[in-house]
Amino acid sequence: MEPEEAVRQIAYVVDANSTDGGRRCAAGYRPVFDRVADDPDAEVTELATALSEEIAAGSRPDPAAAERVADRIAGVAADGGRLDD
Repeated sequence: MEPEEAVRQIAYVVDANSTDGGRRCAAGYRPVFDRVADDPDAEVTELATALSEEIAAGSRPDPAAAERVADRIAGVAADGGRLDD
């Protein structure tokens, strides 16, 4: 999945679960999707799925929370190293 597709998916999920304007809300996640797309060890689809599940459950992760989810997916440790190091 490309970042553009992931942003559209999140917009649809937001629209289906609130009246906050999915396109506007989803745009805030674009930099996170771009970062994950550039990481050979991470999958944009996995991030989109994780964020979609949170949104469908009634949560709205802010971009910082989305970054933490992306870090987990990419295997980045809290100190910036890799979890598998």
